[in-house]
Amino acid sequence: MRSALSLCRRTVIHLNHRGYIYVWANIFWFLLTLPIITAPAAWAGLVYLSRQAYLNRTATLDDFWVGFRMNLWRGMLMAVVNILVIGLNLFNIGTYSNATDFTSLTLRSVWWLTLVVWIAVQFYMWPLFYELKTPTLWGALRNAFVMALLNPVFTIVLMIVVALLVAVSTFLFPAWVVLTGSALAALSTGAVLDRLIKAGLRDQFPQPELESSEDDFGGMNVE
Repeated sequence: MRSALSLCRRTVIHLNHRGYIYVWANIFWFLLTLPIITAPAAWAGLVYLSRQAYLNRTATLDDFWVGFRMNLWRGMLMAVVNILVIGLNLFNIGTYSNATDFTSLTLRSVWWLTLVVWIAVQFYMWPLFYELKTPTLWGALRNAFVMALLNPVFTIVLMIVVALLVAVSTFLFPAWVVLTGSALAALSTGAVLDRLIKAGLRDQFPQPELESSEDDFGGMNVE
């Protein structure tokens, strides 16, 4: 828990140092998210920008567009997958919302858990995609699931932080336009780099805010 909260603090510092780039990228991300089909590619662009900012100390708005164009078709595929996974689970939850028998309650719990796990996997997926020697969506999804599984407390705390950020941004809607997406991307990228460094799969500390703290982490195969 301490390491996840420490990561959040470092993410705020990171955003503060590079705010104007993240603000402009967030505006384009927001516009490209409105057509749902391009939303994952826009998110991939934000993550690519944040990765450049973390690892190379410099980033430009061009990095956002590089990530977006690079993953436009992959993003469209992920949009379809997300619609199917999220839509199917929400449909099932809604269908059985009034049922009170044990089986229905159990199934609803499973469907809600599936949604939470899927969101956590999506949170880790794109930063891991850029870390793969041969990037594939399947490889990124698999490693994202492993990362979430091996870091349950870390992941749960981050999901709570994400939920709070989403709730506050929804109440203060302009935040979605200027910063929320970038903040989530920076947190996502920072989380993955932190876990990889702690696991010994990254041996450099590109920036001080990426120094991982002391907590347990099992091995993970990043191919």
